Amino acid sequence: MTTITATDLQVAPTTAHDAVSLRRRRRPAQRSPFTEVLEARRQHTLQVAAVSSGILSVTVAASAAIILTLSA
Repeated sequence: MTTITATDLQVAPTTAHDAVSLRRRRRPAQRSPFTEVLEARRQHTLQVAAVSSGILSVTVAASAAIILTLSA
């Protein structure tokens, strides 16, 4: 039979927030070996999207400037 002592209650999380915080702290130790590869792929995708949207916005701004210049 297991008995619960006062020290056991002090070690356990007292709120839901504490329980979730404890789980989040343990998560990096349980990561998959492919997590770094997936994260690198995700970062590369975000970089490509950022560069593409930057090029698109500069192109649109330049086109607008040309159209405004020609129409004036």
